[in-house]
Amino acid sequence: MNGELQRTHLYDWHKQHGDLVPFGGWEMPVRYSDIREEHMAVRNSVGLFDTSHMTRYVISGSQAVDFLQRVTTNNVRKLAINGGHYSTCLNEKGGVRDDLMLYRIGEAEFIWVTNAANGPKIHAHLLNHAKDYDVTITDRSRDIVMIAVQGPNAMPLLSKMAGKQIDYGRFTCNPVRLAGYDTYLCRTGYTGEDGGEILLLDTPYGDEGNAKAIGFWEEILREGDEFGIHPCGLGARDSTRLEAGFVLYGHELNEETSPIEAAIPYAVKLKVEPHYIGYDTVYRHKKEGVSKKRIGFVMIDRGIPREEYPILLDGTQIGVTTSGGLSPVLKTGIGMGYVPPDTVKEGDIIEIDIKGRIRKAKVKKWPFYDPDEYGATRSQ
Repeated sequence: MNGELQRTHLYDWHKQHGDLVPFGGWEMPVRYSDIREEHMAVRNSVGLFDTSHMTRYVISGSQAVDFLQRVTTNNVRKLAINGGHYSTCLNEKGGVRDDLMLYRIGEAEFIWVTNAANGPKIHAHLLNHAKDYDVTITDRSRDIVMIAVQGPNAMPLLSKMAGKQIDYGRFTCNPVRLAGYDTYLCRTGYTGEDGGEILLLDTPYGDEGNAKAIGFWEEILREGDEFGIHPCGLGARDSTRLEAGFVLYGHELNEETSPIEAAIPYAVKLKVEPHYIGYDTVYRHKKEGVSKKRIGFVMIDRGIPREEYPILLDGTQIGVTTSGGLSPVLKTGIGMGYVPPDTVKEGDIIEIDIKGRIRKAKVKKWPFYDPDEYGATRSQ
């Protein structure tokens, strides 16, 4: 678009109600009210996110499974119809081109959801490798709207909209009619909470499709009023994923970092043949170890960590932060970063250089919140 920011189907609603910022080539809402308020709505009730800026491909054909087994790292052959899983797409050296969600909606038909800024790169990568397979790759981003409903009240809300109890398990993707709209309900998310990511079908970008998308968005807000719903922007999306310890491309993930270094081993499988692109590096890192590892930390001293701050141990720099911010649940700073393996373990005290001020922090496993009180696995 000649450098112009792209806009989702819901742009007109966001412009009227939210604060817009550039993000990954898109003009997106960073917040509608207070980011902490939106964050806690996700943790305590339900939050609504526009995720239509992400890229959605439909991949189909007689060799779709073989193709996806080659270009992704999870085991596609074990993915049931109406199932989904988290995966990565690697370069030849085992670095992460992108992380993704893959949903199987038919015997030989899949939906690949990839990060907004990486869409063109991944599209070129897929087309390059598709030449060897009977497979078709179709970009459906502009005619399928994507909306996330996240929080402990998300599924009661969606069940109300469906007019029936929705009992699909996590990591599934099923056709569901919500308040009269045809959708796929993907039981996934990026906040650590329960809920779903909705693919609203038949919404071509333009006046008619945009009006349909806004109508659906507003219907969710109306139906969700009794559940304490809040529309949420990019600020709460980032703070909730950080509290959950989830990686973000361009921060924890890049083309020089393997999934094993990033501590997302659940995204890769080793017993798959033929081997996927980057397999040898993943196998070596899994069996022989890595030169860096991702850690999490909680601030002890005052100060909010951000990306690219030095991580120190006894005054000597050992690594650098990749993400950081204020945890609304803990009411203190939290962050993630990379250090050499075997330098620190959970509970160790490290220091973060926050703009020249050395502040103590404690190494902690994610999620940073108590999973018995928050998150999809909270105690009932």
